[in-house]
Amino acid sequence: MNSIVFRHLNPGPAHRRAAQLLSAAWGVRVSFGAEPEAQTWSDSGWLDAPERVEPPFEDALAWIVWRTDYWEHTLELDAHGRPMGRTASRDLMRPEAELRARALANDFGVALPVQGQPNPVLVVDIDHLYAYRGRGWRSFVGGGLRDLLRGDWRAVSERAFGPDPFYSSAFWADWSARHPECALQFFALLASEQGTYDRGVRPDSDAVHTALKQLGLRFDLGAHLSYGSHDRQGGFRKEVRYLDSILGVPTLRQRFHFLRHAGSPQSVQALTELGLAEDWSNEFADAPGFRSGWANPFPANDQLWMVPVAVMDQNLIHLAPREVAETLHALERGAWSVGSPLRLGTHWRIFGPRPSAERHAKDFTPWREGLELWLNQRHA
Repeated sequence: MNSIVFRHLNPGPAHRRAAQLLSAAWGVRVSFGAEPEAQTWSDSGWLDAPERVEPPFEDALAWIVWRTDYWEHTLELDAHGRPMGRTASRDLMRPEAELRARALANDFGVALPVQGQPNPVLVVDIDHLYAYRGRGWRSFVGGGLRDLLRGDWRAVSERAFGPDPFYSSAFWADWSARHPECALQFFALLASEQGTYDRGVRPDSDAVHTALKQLGLRFDLGAHLSYGSHDRQGGFRKEVRYLDSILGVPTLRQRFHFLRHAGSPQSVQALTELGLAEDWSNEFADAPGFRSGWANPFPANDQLWMVPVAVMDQNLIHLAPREVAETLHALERGAWSVGSPLRLGTHWRIFGPRPSAERHAKDFTPWREGLELWLNQRHA
């Protein structure tokens, strides 16, 4: 079967959205119309006037659209305007919308590929490429004087002779050799202006250019658009162009720093106008789980795809390493239920020589140990 039509005499935007999502899940063209061969479904009328109220479960087409695009707007927001997954009264460990779409395929005779168990993808946010380098001479001198006054001789030595506490390139080279089954996807923060939540390196630093070029020769590198770029006209475009010029190729992937405004219509429109193909920001900031009910990428529109990331390191650092591993196994089972790899996120700096150099540094040891334990257990 190459296409399927659902019966509706006057399809609107929500019907077209349902067709878009089902086309992605089924791998066939889905549309609405009045053709003689058009299929009927339990149409509750919700797609004619979509709202945040959950449609009847029997109306699977409406329910899939609701779970994907509307449900998260029923959640409480944090101080950064992000939906709080821990307030959800759903099983976030299951990609519900995608599972419903796959189940619906059977009802209409759409044959889906056999589900596999693909290897995971580790998403690495480079919020702080360096602790000391690449931040401008004022930061370097001012920080050095502060360390001298505090008698922090280790920091003084690291500034002068290295290794930089956050620079983890050697770790990731070793990681890829030890865990070739785990793909790596990096996102680099190149904020055009510093701010409360954007304290990374300067995009005009030669050291930064050299480091990112070297990283880009071995791994895929996308943009980590800054917190403040949302508030500056042309901020997204400026930061994408920074990375374009460093790598010498167009940037196709991005992930919002702090997940700010992730998935909002304004953000989707802005990324589409930039010509980006993938947004890897479909994630809860405060809890593990499949935010939109999908584990595989799903379309935001005809150009931009949302790529779900199911968990971030800070979500699990309160757990023991064994519990971290158990959670990752559970999330991977959820991803595998729809034939998707598990995508999980972490931060570049916490794998550097001395991540404790960060001000008010959290202890990510349980996460690092749990991550290794989970990967080793996958081969047992």
